[in-house]
Amino acid sequence: MAFHADASPAVAAKDWAKGAYKPVYYLFGEDEPAKGLFIDELKKRLAVDDFNLTELSGEAADAAAEAVNAAATPPMFSEKRLVVVRRADFGAPALRVLAEYLRDPLASTVLVLASTAGWPDAKDPAAAAARALGGTVSFKAMAPEDAARRLRDEAKKKGFDLAPAAADLMVEESGSEWGVLRAELEKVALYVQGKGAATAEDAAACLGWRRKVNVWDFPRAIQRRDAAAALGLLKGLLEEGEDAYSLLPKVRGALNAQLKAKRLLKAGVPQDQAFFKLGLKKGWDGAFFDWTAKVKEPQLVRALRACLETEADLKSKSWLDGAVELETLVLKACGKV
Repeated sequence: MAFHADASPAVAAKDWAKGAYKPVYYLFGEDEPAKGLFIDELKKRLAVDDFNLTELSGEAADAAAEAVNAAATPPMFSEKRLVVVRRADFGAPALRVLAEYLRDPLASTVLVLASTAGWPDAKDPAAAAARALGGTVSFKAMAPEDAARRLRDEAKKKGFDLAPAAADLMVEESGSEWGVLRAELEKVALYVQGKGAATAEDAAACLGWRRKVNVWDFPRAIQRRDAAAALGLLKGLLEEGEDAYSLLPKVRGALNAQLKAKRLLKAGVPQDQAFFKLGLKKGWDGAFFDWTAKVKEPQLVRALRACLETEADLKSKSWLDGAVELETLVLKACGKV
């Protein structure tokens, strides 16, 4: 099965089940734990030994060149060689090196580039080359209700019923990143083994890590232009292990939703239809259009441009402090700078 542009991890899994592997997987999106699970599953399926596995960090000075050298080397007594580059957030020169290799990649190598960006940059030549090969994969964070539904579906596959309240609690406490939720679900499955069902109390007993900050409150604070709340939430999320690369897409997504809303309404789309088209959630986004009405379209365009500039700066200027840059971006997004 061929990949569509920016495919989902599920598409890759179907190919792998048939023994088919792309020469490159360029990973984008907000769900960092899910990217880790993707790489772990790929390593398990390829079963490469140490002679045929190269793992690098994109933060190293010559990571792109080293990755290409490894990828261009035929495997040793194996069908495949696997090259993994985590935090593959490269500047233009390194991206050109990768793009040149991807024009004619070695069929026996699987190259994984795990970027922390929300989606491919339009000017990224490596992403364009990977997409031509069907190898860009998107890891989008799920909405809370979608995450809860997936938890219940996965629980059934494991042989037990997860109560709606239990699923909601797990999402509320751990966020909607599937890598985190899957690990929590495994613990619940062991805890209720033989019982056939898990209650909210069972889930609470198993939760090993709980967020003090609801990650979904952060973009909504930006949408209502509450700079103080947004900065407080940003600080809390950074303290809990999030980083600028994972939070930047949330700022951009919040602003982009408001810009799209304004343009839909201007085009004559009824508000209830716009609500659906934007993927907004009842109970969570009830005040969205009220907040959006208070900001002008040129402000949103300027703020989105600031997002792109911040992302470009973080990728090309390694000396910048991501937290400080994101704080400045939040102030710009809220109209305070």
